[in-house]
This record gives sequence, structure tokens and C-alpha cells, in this order.
Amino acid sequence: MTDIEDEAQPLVHEITEDETKGPQTLADQLRLRRSEIAEAHDVLLPLTGYEEYGVQVKHRLMDRTEVEKIGRRIMNETRDRGERNMRILIDVIINSTRGFYLRDDETDQVNEIRDDRHEGAHVMTWGMFANYLGWNPNGDEDNSRMALYWVFGGNEFMVGQYGILLNRWMSNTGLKVDEEFLGEALA
Repeated sequence: MTDIEDEAQPLVHEITEDETKGPQTLADQLRLRRSEIAEAHDVLLPLTGYEEYGVQVKHRLMDRTEVEKIGRRIMNETRDRGERNMRILIDVIINSTRGFYLRDDETDQVNEIRDDRHEGAHVMTWGMFANYLGWNPNGDEDNSRMALYWVFGGNEFMVGQYGILLNRWMSNTGLKVDEEFLGEALA
């Protein structure tokens, strides 16, 4: 055997040691999983209808009291159950949003969407994103619900589908939501 062959050949126990590193017991694996879930406070979700362009929206985890506050406010706005549910869904989407991003499929990098018409400001809200896409609200610039509807082309089913994606993540922050729905992995 040559010196080169001696150096290149790993020993059997070295191979098996490398393969067995990581959590050894079920308890260790569960602790690691719990840590992953507890550390997940935000997520990038692919924007329904804009997936082919790599548009993603960053959302933060909301707590129950925030959602209850939204629900109480909307209870005062309408008595229609269906409309109430849709408004709650929309307001959770709006209030959890933390910015809009583009994923480059080639590099897998995520970059902020910046609006050159507004000094390169990071597009952070649904109103800003709708405006970036050409929405002209005619004085209703602060109406985030209208902006969100406009982004989705007025299609309530698209809004609902996106809301389902967000709610699935919020109910289990360890879940790879788009793997379940789209067959892809979240960032």
C-alpha cells in the first residue's frame, strides 16, 4: 500500500461516528424539536398568485391577545358571520406582515423589494406593495384591506388560500407549510 492510500482511507469507526452525531435519544430529539418550534417567530411565505416571480411575504407570529383584539373590533364592524371571518383573516394577514421580498431561485437568496419611486424604501405593507404594483387608491391610501384585495385581484378565494397558509404556520411554527401545500421548503 502506498502512503497516499493510507492517508485517504478512513477507518470504519470514523465513518459510523460521523453518521451517528446529533441527538441520540428520543428525549434529545424532542428537546431539539421543541427548541426549533420555540425559536420560530417569523416566516417567509410565497405570495399566492406571484410564486413564479419569487415574491414572498414575511410574517411574524401573533399572540392570542392580538388576534382577540382584532376579533372584538371586527365584531363591532359587522354582524354578518362570513364577513366577520373574512375581515379577521385579512386583518391577521395585514397585522402580521413584516415586509415583501424576492427569492432568487438560482442563488436561493432573499432580497427586500425596494420601491425606486419612493427613494428605494423597503416595501413593508400591503398598501406599499399594492402601490408598487400600480394601485391608485384615490384617497384611500391607508385602507390596507382594499390594498390587500387589490393585490389578489379581488379574488377572495386567493385571499383565503393565502390565509390558510399563514394560519397553518401560526398554529405550528415548526411546520414547513409550503412543503405541505406546494412541495417546496420555506426559508
